[in-house]
Amino acid sequence: MGVAVQNKTRTGLGVAAAVLGVLCLAAAAILAWVVVPNQAQLPGDTNVKRQYSGTAKLLLNPQALASGQVNQAMLINVPITAERTVQVLATDGDAAQVRDSRSLTAANGQAVGSTQATYAVDRKSLEPASSYPPSWTVIQQQGLTVSWPFGSEKTDYTGWVNETQTTTPIKYRREESRQGVDTYVYQASPAAQPIKDPQVLATLPQALPVDALTALAAVLPIPDDVRAQLAQALPTLTQPIPLSYTYQAQTTYWVSPATGEVVDTQREEIRKAGLQLPNGQTIAAVIPIYDVTIAFTDDSAQAAAQDAKDNGDKIQLYGTTVPLILLIVGIVSLIVAALLFFLPRRRAMPGPVSPGPEPPMGESAP
Repeated sequence: MGVAVQNKTRTGLGVAAAVLGVLCLAAAAILAWVVVPNQAQLPGDTNVKRQYSGTAKLLLNPQALASGQVNQAMLINVPITAERTVQVLATDGDAAQVRDSRSLTAANGQAVGSTQATYAVDRKSLEPASSYPPSWTVIQQQGLTVSWPFGSEKTDYTGWVNETQTTTPIKYRREESRQGVDTYVYQASPAAQPIKDPQVLATLPQALPVDALTALAAVLPIPDDVRAQLAQALPTLTQPIPLSYTYQAQTTYWVSPATGEVVDTQREEIRKAGLQLPNGQTIAAVIPIYDVTIAFTDDSAQAAAQDAKDNGDKIQLYGTTVPLILLIVGIVSLIVAALLFFLPRRRAMPGPVSPGPEPPMGESAP
């Protein structure tokens, strides 16, 4: 009876170990291959704000120019600050409606300019969303706009330049530690293109009176041949001179590859003006009106690095560590179950043989 109970208990333990092993293996696979990849996407509550600081080597002050204060219209080598906020406004499946807000402020606190762009992006690749609700009002962009995807790679990407409504290559350069985070370094250098963003164009004068242009020409770092051309043409003109503008930039990004978090950014942006003279003569966009270099403030760089570490730790924990533990527990449980099922079981020992009846007295046993 005792052996039967032991064998029954052993069978129950084997079944329990087998079930536990299968459940652990299934949980490891689901966690590593389904749950974590599905969570590796732009969160619906994203609202990230980063501050920048830097220098305006040259900056046209449109407000001063509009008010006729030409002597204050150009800021030279002044400190500036900037702010960027990336906020998810809505989500729909794999698509997110994301608003990218930027502002630039002079050292005296005067707002120099601000822009706002709204995109529909794929929450995993951060590329343009393939489909999204028709009620969303978004820019029809191409390439990356607000950040990098989870699992960024050592490869070139395509980025969107909203100022010119064009794309630019974003080239992978190297690996580098930044703020204690292992990062991939990318660089983008969009060439000069006409500015098409209506928000930017609205802050720039569409034409300049001759006297204002003459005063600016005296202080702007203009090539000698252009300065000579203006000196010859301006005295003969009386009507405001129409202007056109170009934008170009040099940007370096330090990106946490696991999370796509931008740990640091350094950027120089340049805008130049061109002139259309009444006599049909055109002066190409070679007159600088905006040359600003900015980078993350120390606080923003540290906050971005901490976000990258925290999110990277979560991905490591739930994408690798916990599945590995479950895998080990599952394999061990199945091995234990196999041992319990297939090792020889104890058999009941035969009992003692009962003696036959005693022969009658005087008779001997046969």
